[in-house]
Amino acid sequence: MRAAFRKGATVILKDIPSRPLAPDQIRVRVEACGICGTDLHNNPDEADKEQPFGHEIAGVIDEVGSAVLGLEPGRNVVLESSSACGRCDACRNTSQELCTDVQSFFIIGSLAFAEEMIAPAISAIPFDDLSPDVACLSEPLGVAIDIVRLADIRPTSNVLLIGAGPIGLMALSLARRMGARRVFVSEFSRAKARVDAALDLGADCTFDPSETPLDKVGFGCAIDRVLVTAPPPTLKDAFSVASKGAIISFIGIGYGENAFCRFDANEFHFKKLQLRASFASPALCTPLALQYLREGVVNGPALISHRFKLDQMADAMATARDSSVALKVIVEP
Repeated sequence: MRAAFRKGATVILKDIPSRPLAPDQIRVRVEACGICGTDLHNNPDEADKEQPFGHEIAGVIDEVGSAVLGLEPGRNVVLESSSACGRCDACRNTSQELCTDVQSFFIIGSLAFAEEMIAPAISAIPFDDLSPDVACLSEPLGVAIDIVRLADIRPTSNVLLIGAGPIGLMALSLARRMGARRVFVSEFSRAKARVDAALDLGADCTFDPSETPLDKVGFGCAIDRVLVTAPPPTLKDAFSVASKGAIISFIGIGYGENAFCRFDANEFHFKKLQLRASFASPALCTPLALQYLREGVVNGPALISHRFKLDQMADAMATARDSSVALKVIVEP
């Protein structure tokens, strides 16, 4: 079985043996896997470590473990990158998002830039009416659903989106669906594909923060909701432009110094701001994400800019890094 591995910024294709299933696991033939922004990050602490990757998956079940019920070979499924166990105290007290025994293929170490993978059966969500390349978008769309949910967007909201990658663009569509009054987007003009897509998806206006700092932009209204899908240092800009009582929801990741944000806490206090961290693990909205893709609430095909085969994995990664041309890049083994 062929699989791709990362070592720093290098991609390595290898033949590896298939592993036997545990009773509660399934074997999935990978049909499509999206490249996530986290797949492109180079964590300096893992630079010398060879590791499998790929977690936005749609595929077909090839085999089920002896204890698996309700799933059978031949079913089309997407996989949640993490699922609530349903058994711990948090799950049983209706707080599945605080599950203390998350089930995930990350724990197994079998990931989806490969011809096949093993996953906990609990992570599989069947689908029948979407193409695999669109269905695999349900994983990042679940993240977008969470960041928008936490922002509590209303018809009177004026929203600023900082970072128009695929998740940010999905969040833009959802903010419009929630009836946001106005939606502005902060993105570098060199990321032409993202800027063009933001305008096509209904942004009122886009701004390049390298040309005009956000606190110098004339929005013409009070920004009471901010969605941040950029690294932590950008939070200080979100705080500075947010109006009194604004809600800021955030999913950005950084390493080293980029993991930190320095800001005026007095201003944050006196403006009565709220910062809400979004971390959609375990995933809780995969069926809803599939529904949104099915109904066109989020235009999945419009977000897919490139498709590659597994033996083109290095080219796929290079393309995904080029935001002037790429939106969502899909690998179809």
